[in-house]
Amino acid sequence: MSPYEQNILDFYQIYKDHPNLFTEADRASLEALQATFSEDDSIEKISNEIALWCEDHPHILNVLLEIPPGDTSERGPGGRPTRLTPKKALELLDNLVRQSEIDSNSASSQPQAPPKS
Repeated sequence: MSPYEQNILDFYQIYKDHPNLFTEADRASLEALQATFSEDDSIEKISNEIALWCEDHPHILNVLLEIPPGDTSERGPGGRPTRLTPKKALELLDNLVRQSEIDSNSASSQPQAPPKS
């Protein structure tokens, strides 16, 4: 698996494991980033754009940098690493955006405690 593929999978894993790291602004920014990609983009381009996005979100970058190499790689039959295609990478990002919308909506629909008087 290439470092570009690993970067995308690590980023996806961070959101799955730590969705609370992503603020409303982070989620909106991630959605805007995801909208810039097309299926013609390479894994390298997608990975590089995610890396640049993380540089602007150091609280997420710090968690990304703490992941040991190879911890999030996908494995196929016989334990062989599988290749991440641009289409699959875009599907992962699309899933993150959709999940962040669900997380955002459920957080905003939580009943608010009445103000203490």
